[in-house]
Amino acid sequence: MTRDLKKPYPLKGIVQIGIAKLVTANPENQQKIIEDASYVLSMITGQKPSVIRAKKSEAAFKLRKGMPVALRVTLRKKRLLNFLQRLITYALPRMKDFYGLKNNNFDKYGNINLGIKEVSIFPEAISDKIKFNFGFQINLVSSTKRREDNLNLWRELGFPVKI
Repeated sequence: MTRDLKKPYPLKGIVQIGIAKLVTANPENQQKIIEDASYVLSMITGQKPSVIRAKKSEAAFKLRKGMPVALRVTLRKKRLLNFLQRLITYALPRMKDFYGLKNNNFDKYGNINLGIKEVSIFPEAISDKIKFNFGFQINLVSSTKRREDNLNLWRELGFPVKI
């Protein structure tokens, strides 16, 4: 199957869990926090996350160089489409007070930036193993740079766009 070069398509999706606040608040549980976040992210995305560490120390945030700050997964092709399908059909309808993606969820190119406060909106993330509540960010990037084309793409995929 060949792809129409003029039609936009989802290029990549980046799913990230920020753990810096939890690690600085509970330094003795650092490894347990990383394991829990890694388990949650791998269950949601189907891919093992990579640990992002601080590049330099920042005293205002009680952050030291080399401390784990986040876990990140980059999804492409088939895994991205599977994740989008689960996000649209299961997760977004379970979000509290969610009425659709607003204008501030899109950047100037029409890519989606979405922050979610609880991972429990995904059925895969509900487990007794998870001791901490994680929020996460989702960035979805498409193949074109035209905002109108990207908004139409997300509508065709089934995202509830309210613009």
